[in-house]
Amino acid sequence: MWLERIANRPDLVLPVAEQMRESDRREIFATRWDDDTAALAGEAVELGRLVGWVSGLERPIAAFGCYEMWPNVYSMWLFATDDFRRIGISMTKLITRSIVPMLFKAGAHRLEARSMEGHHEAQRWLEMIGAKREATLRGYGREGQDFHVYAWEKC
Repeated sequence: MWLERIANRPDLVLPVAEQMRESDRREIFATRWDDDTAALAGEAVELGRLVGWVSGLERPIAAFGCYEMWPNVYSMWLFATDDFRRIGISMTKLITRSIVPMLFKAGAHRLEARSMEGHHEAQRWLEMIGAKREATLRGYGREGQDFHVYAWEKC
């Protein structure tokens, strides 16, 4: 698996956005004004300029990162193509062994992610990488979809 920073690399993020898993597409666009994958890729590059990567094998498979919502509280995000299972174990190890500890060492005291009701694959993976479900946000999506908040807290 290769890994590259996404800062100034929309060319790496756009293919992932255009080919993302249908469940990721439903979840992500439920909280956006439009369904524009190019706009999503551009925003991912901007939000991930400090903490963001694209990973893949022969081609890009997943874009992921986080941004600081306010001091020491970060929102984590990820979207991937159907090939995610090919790098899932490596991504799990990278995030649990490197990314989460790096953020806490840098001063974060909370990391969080949101996942739409019904995106069971993402929710199982969030729990596998150490996030705990804290709350349900009723009617959070643009069509009234419920979302769950998952968080990691510094111990």
